[in-house]
Amino acid sequence: MSNSTVLCNGCFDPLHIGHLWHFQAARKMGETLVVAVTKNGFVKKGKGRPMFHHDERAAMIRALAIVDEVIIVESSIEALSTVKPQHWCIGSEYRHKLIPEDASYCRAHGIHIHYTEEKTYSSTRICALLRED
Repeated sequence: MSNSTVLCNGCFDPLHIGHLWHFQAARKMGETLVVAVTKNGFVKKGKGRPMFHHDERAAMIRALAIVDEVIIVESSIEALSTVKPQHWCIGSEYRHKLIPEDASYCRAHGIHIHYTEEKTYSSTRICALLRED
Protein backbone atom coordinates (compact mmCIF):
# COMPACT_ATOMS: atom_id res chain seq x y z
CA MET A 1 0.00 0.00 0.00
CA SER A 2 1.35 3.41 -0.91
CA ASN A 3 1.69 6.20 1.63
CA SER A 4 -0.83 8.45 -0.04
CA THR A 5 -4.19 10.15 0.29
CA VAL A 6 -7.22 9.06 -1.72
CA LEU A 7 -10.23 11.31 -2.28
CA CYS A 8 -13.81 10.33 -3.08
CA ASN A 9 -16.46 13.02 -3.39
CA GLY A 10 -20.13 13.22 -4.11
CA CYS A 11 -23.64 13.61 -2.80
CA PHE A 12 -23.97 10.14 -1.21
CA ASP A 13 -27.72 10.57 -0.78
CA PRO A 14 -28.97 8.17 0.26
CA LEU A 15 -25.89 6.22 1.31
CA HIS A 16 -26.07 2.66 -0.06
CA ILE A 17 -23.99 -0.49 -0.63
CA GLY A 18 -22.64 0.83 -3.94
CA HIS A 19 -21.04 3.72 -2.07
CA LEU A 20 -19.46 1.33 0.43
CA TRP A 21 -18.00 -0.79 -2.38
CA HIS A 22 -16.68 2.40 -4.01
CA PHE A 23 -15.01 3.47 -0.74
CA GLN A 24 -13.51 -0.01 -0.28
CA ALA A 25 -12.00 0.03 -3.78
CA ALA A 26 -10.69 3.56 -3.27
CA ARG A 27 -9.15 2.66 0.10
CA LYS A 28 -6.96 0.03 -1.58
CA MET A 29 -5.24 2.81 -3.55
CA GLY A 30 -3.74 4.61 -0.58
CA GLU A 31 -3.23 4.91 3.13
CA THR A 32 -5.74 7.65 3.97
CA LEU A 33 -9.29 7.85 2.59
CA VAL A 34 -10.96 11.26 2.62
CA VAL A 35 -14.59 11.59 1.53
CA ALA A 36 -15.94 14.99 0.49
CA VAL A 37 -19.71 15.41 0.78
CA THR A 38 -21.42 17.99 -1.42
CA LYS A 39 -23.33 20.73 0.45
CA ASN A 40 -27.10 20.71 0.02
CA GLY A 41 -27.30 23.88 -2.06
CA PHE A 42 -24.84 22.51 -4.63
CA VAL A 43 -26.42 19.10 -5.24
CA LYS A 44 -27.85 18.88 -8.76
CA LYS A 45 -29.90 15.70 -8.53
CA GLY A 46 -33.36 17.15 -9.16
CA LYS A 47 -36.43 18.01 -7.14
CA GLY A 48 -36.49 16.77 -3.57
CA ARG A 49 -32.77 16.07 -3.45
CA PRO A 50 -30.85 15.70 -1.41
CA MET A 51 -33.13 13.75 0.88
CA PHE A 52 -30.73 14.18 3.81
CA HIS A 53 -28.89 17.31 4.97
CA HIS A 54 -25.16 17.37 4.24
CA ASP A 55 -24.36 17.18 7.97
CA GLU A 56 -26.41 13.98 8.23
CA ARG A 57 -24.81 12.48 5.12
CA ALA A 58 -21.36 13.34 6.49
CA ALA A 59 -22.21 11.75 9.87
CA MET A 60 -23.24 8.50 8.16
CA ILE A 61 -19.96 8.37 6.25
CA ARG A 62 -17.90 9.27 9.34
CA ALA A 63 -19.39 6.20 11.02
CA LEU A 64 -17.72 3.92 8.46
CA ALA A 65 -14.46 2.52 9.83
CA ILE A 66 -12.92 2.49 6.34
CA VAL A 67 -13.13 6.31 6.07
CA ASP A 68 -10.41 8.39 7.73
CA GLU A 69 -11.83 11.88 7.26
CA VAL A 70 -14.99 13.56 5.94
CA ILE A 71 -15.24 17.14 4.72
CA ILE A 72 -18.19 19.12 3.36
CA VAL A 73 -17.65 21.06 0.13
CA GLU A 74 -19.48 22.97 -2.57
CA SER A 75 -17.76 21.28 -5.52
CA SER A 76 -15.29 18.64 -6.64
CA ILE A 77 -12.69 21.31 -7.42
CA GLU A 78 -12.98 22.57 -3.83
CA ALA A 79 -12.53 19.00 -2.57
CA LEU A 80 -9.45 18.49 -4.77
CA SER A 81 -7.84 21.80 -3.81
CA THR A 82 -8.57 21.33 -0.09
CA VAL A 83 -7.43 17.72 0.25
CA LYS A 84 -4.64 17.74 -2.38
CA PRO A 85 -4.83 13.95 -2.77
CA GLN A 86 -2.48 11.76 -4.75
CA HIS A 87 -5.48 9.75 -6.03
CA TRP A 88 -9.04 10.78 -6.87
CA CYS A 89 -11.54 7.94 -7.17
CA ILE A 90 -14.71 8.33 -9.17
CA GLY A 91 -17.43 5.77 -9.85
CA SER A 92 -17.34 4.20 -13.31
CA GLU A 93 -20.73 5.73 -14.15
CA TYR A 94 -18.99 9.14 -14.26
CA ARG A 95 -16.27 8.05 -16.70
CA HIS A 96 -17.61 10.28 -19.49
CA LYS A 97 -18.86 13.08 -17.22
CA LEU A 98 -15.55 14.39 -15.88
CA ILE A 99 -15.65 18.17 -15.48
CA PRO A 100 -12.87 19.72 -17.62
CA GLU A 101 -11.78 22.02 -14.76
CA ASP A 102 -11.33 18.97 -12.51
CA ALA A 103 -9.32 17.10 -15.14
CA SER A 104 -7.08 20.14 -15.69
CA TYR A 105 -6.53 20.59 -11.95
CA CYS A 106 -5.58 16.92 -11.57
CA ARG A 107 -3.12 17.09 -14.50
CA ALA A 108 -1.53 20.27 -13.15
CA HIS A 109 -1.11 18.81 -9.65
CA GLY A 110 -0.14 15.24 -10.48
CA ILE A 111 -3.35 13.72 -9.10
CA HIS A 112 -4.13 10.29 -10.54
CA ILE A 113 -7.78 9.82 -11.54
CA HIS A 114 -9.19 6.32 -11.02
CA TYR A 115 -12.61 4.95 -11.91
CA THR A 116 -13.75 2.21 -9.56
CA GLU A 117 -15.40 -0.69 -11.34
CA GLU A 118 -17.57 -2.12 -8.57
CA LYS A 119 -21.27 -2.75 -9.17
CA THR A 120 -23.09 0.56 -9.07
CA TYR A 121 -26.52 1.59 -7.89
CA SER A 122 -28.41 4.73 -8.79
CA SER A 123 -29.27 6.89 -5.78
CA THR A 124 -31.73 8.73 -8.02
CA ARG A 125 -33.46 5.44 -8.84
CA ILE A 126 -33.49 4.40 -5.17
CA CYS A 127 -35.13 7.74 -4.25
CA ALA A 128 -37.72 7.29 -6.98
CA LEU A 129 -38.58 3.83 -5.68
CA LEU A 130 -38.91 5.16 -2.13
CA ARG A 131 -41.29 7.89 -3.31
CA GLU A 132 -43.55 5.33 -5.04
CA ASP A 133 -44.64 3.84 -1.71
